[in-house]
Amino acid sequence: MIVRQTKLLALALLLGLVCTLPCFAADAQPQPVLPLRFGNWTLGAAQEVSGAGLSDALGDKFAILVESGLIGAQRGTFTRTGAAGPASMGATLYRFRDSNGAYAAYTFLRTADLSSSDLTEKSAVGRERILAVIGGLLLDLSGPGAASLADLKTLVTLIQQETPRGIYPTLWQYLPGQGFERTSDHYLLGPAALERVFPLEKSDWLGFGQGAEAESARYHTGNETLTLLLAVYPTPQIARLKLEELEKRFNMKPPALPVDQDASRLGAALPDGPAGVSTLYAERRGLMVTCVAGAHDARTARAIFDRVEYQTAVTWNAPSWEAKEPPFLVMIVNILIGTCLLLLYAFVAGLLFAGVRLLIKRLAPGRVFDRDESVELLQLGLGSKPIQVKDFLSLRPPD
Repeated sequence: MIVRQTKLLALALLLGLVCTLPCFAADAQPQPVLPLRFGNWTLGAAQEVSGAGLSDALGDKFAILVESGLIGAQRGTFTRTGAAGPASMGATLYRFRDSNGAYAAYTFLRTADLSSSDLTEKSAVGRERILAVIGGLLLDLSGPGAASLADLKTLVTLIQQETPRGIYPTLWQYLPGQGFERTSDHYLLGPAALERVFPLEKSDWLGFGQGAEAESARYHTGNETLTLLLAVYPTPQIARLKLEELEKRFNMKPPALPVDQDASRLGAALPDGPAGVSTLYAERRGLMVTCVAGAHDARTARAIFDRVEYQTAVTWNAPSWEAKEPPFLVMIVNILIGTCLLLLYAFVAGLLFAGVRLLIKRLAPGRVFDRDESVELLQLGLGSKPIQVKDFLSLRPPD
């Protein structure tokens, strides 16, 4: 009986704690959506799109966007009426888990007819289409010719208010500029994207499951079209092991070039490589493994390797972060504030516990609390009359 009473008290106390503790879990925030209006434009019928709807719209790129972290999308049509005449503009807002996924999708949905723009940090503009990365969102506008630049910036600003600002990958900065084919660079986050640009195997042979991220691009050297792949790993040890694994898997052999002391240069003979060639060249520099496909000789591959703007350095005097203690007075004030908050919490929790107990006693008297059969009294027997449990639980004075 005593154990049952203890469990009930613990349950009531837990209920009081739940009512008073702040919710540390993130509140369910509404998903970012297209604004109902901006400038002279009004959003018409808008709907959430997912699953089969997105698969039909994206085609063979759907798998790439899914592995990039695609959560869902909203599709609608903006219309404008006025002195300038009626006009319409289609809009799709893709939502991703983070800004890396949104940027990866942007590089694969971008086409050669789109030019870089300052609409957002990562955006491309054309006559019939606009792509803009906004944090973890990707805005895709079709038929934007009737919209002015001011209207487009207003639309982007309204969407930016609904999502945090993102930090985008920087691997593209290491791509060589000479011979680069415009809009051929892609940011890769999974095997589906890797197979699209480097069709060696339908597997994660590059090691995305080990924390790799990659960037690819095409280059023109004379009559040859080469594919360059940059893969960065969390540690140099993982990069070295991955290069050794690639050597065994693709039967790599050293090219006809000297090997320096700072990089591992290897050539791989492949049965069916990208761009219709049968040789893959790879090297490692620190965290990065660089691969080149499409080169018919080692000298051409070496020229591409040497253009990659990636260097590693080991220093003894690298700047470090030092923890600084706040002033003593600030520490005392923070301690007092924390103590007051704990006291306030204890007071409120006590009131709620008492209130819950009184409420249960009023709604179910003698059923949950203060049950005679669940209370046991230890008595010394010094008095002539034994003490009854009801003498403690009853509001009336004992006889």
